[in-house]
Amino acid sequence: MDLLEKTKRLITEKLLIKPNENVLIGVSGGIDSVVLFHLLFSLSEKIPFKIGVAHVNHLLRGKESDRDEFFVMALAKKHNVPFYKGSFDVKAYAKQKGLSLQHAAREIRYAFFYDVAKAHNYDKIAIGHNLDDQVETFLLRLIKGTGLKGLSAIPIERERIIRPLLFTYRTEIETYAKAHDIEYVEDSSNRKTYYERNFIRKHIIPLMETLNPSFKEKIFLLLKDITDINKVFQNLSSEFLKEKLFFDREELWCENKALTALDPETRFWVLNSIIGMLESNFILLREHVRQIEKVVNSNKPNVSITLPWNIKVKRQYNRVIFTKKSPEKTVEGIFDIHEGINFLAPFGIIVEVERYKKKDLMPFVNPVEDSFSENIAFFDYNKIGKLSVRSFLDGDRFVPLGMKEKIKVKDFFIFRKIPLEKRRRIPLILSDNEIAWIIGYRIDDRFKVTDNTEWILKMQALPLSNETPLN
Repeated sequence: MDLLEKTKRLITEKLLIKPNENVLIGVSGGIDSVVLFHLLFSLSEKIPFKIGVAHVNHLLRGKESDRDEFFVMALAKKHNVPFYKGSFDVKAYAKQKGLSLQHAAREIRYAFFYDVAKAHNYDKIAIGHNLDDQVETFLLRLIKGTGLKGLSAIPIERERIIRPLLFTYRTEIETYAKAHDIEYVEDSSNRKTYYERNFIRKHIIPLMETLNPSFKEKIFLLLKDITDINKVFQNLSSEFLKEKLFFDREELWCENKALTALDPETRFWVLNSIIGMLESNFILLREHVRQIEKVVNSNKPNVSITLPWNIKVKRQYNRVIFTKKSPEKTVEGIFDIHEGINFLAPFGIIVEVERYKKKDLMPFVNPVEDSFSENIAFFDYNKIGKLSVRSFLDGDRFVPLGMKEKIKVKDFFIFRKIPLEKRRRIPLILSDNEIAWIIGYRIDDRFKVTDNTEWILKMQALPLSNETPLN
């Protein structure tokens, strides 16, 4: 079957392009994308639909990169098709983001295509991936140790992206280009085998084909089987995410027991989906899963790891928390406070200190019975010394309200299941050098209001903004 007819049949059967849609074609100037352009240009009047061309100059190959840009621009102009170009310093971007050049180029390229499509009302973005690309990607992911999910076939359609040549061998593309005298440019970097994909293309695949000439076809059939199996795990994963995953500001979390109850493969899918929500470019490998499972199965109540892309996985008592948020720093130093309003910016709070006669407060509140709430505390004024505030230090002790003996503040935090990284950001009110109030949690019994109290010191802690929690 002629490649033009094969492509038309695929587009109509899979509804990749509907009549009167606008299709943006990503064209690098290489044989795959240029043949895709010619095929879609020929089909655009038969289906019908409108097309445009987008090209990204990655500024990686000097004059050769400029040559590619001029070639694609001339191709679009010759066929009277809208042309959109973008030039980006991929090296600088890769360095900034800590990516390989190929990964950085891909990220920039797709972002540009989406921006153009959105700005100029293109319904679809056509990419020239072919069946050989499928095989190469499969081997790359296999070598790097991806899970079953990562071995799925490249999707023929995802969101606006379509791949009309995905079931076409590169030899078919080459044959079509030769038969129709289609000109294209060659990327010299494709000859450099220190790039992993090029090494696989030029060395690994030919070696495999000496053992089995149908090697690519066998891989393609295997990909179909794996993709079908993955649909089962995808459904199980979706159910878990819908029912067991919770959102808390910039964090995602689930119960530890719920996660460990899953079978290993479904758990892999769940973890991959959760981390994908935080960073779409992160590819979860089996080694990453092993690291996460060490955290999940740890006997310690507080333990964490950092994965690539600054993804953090934390076990906090019965929860497993996933976040990309950088941890907040410990508040250091001691800050004096006095009667009146005290702005404590490092803690993100305001502390208001007021003195009252007990009899003046009694009609409104009973400071003996209601010694403190989350953000308000009452103290016997005559028991309070010089006031200051600081964060938790190793060895801190206090007498929690209702108790008679000092305990370690650390043990108090553990009993209350306060996360490890949060402990050194909790403000502690000091009377002289003794802890009088762990704001948001408990006052010290030694400073409480009693029946014999005459003057009361009221303290109220308020957030500097509505987003600052007190505990």
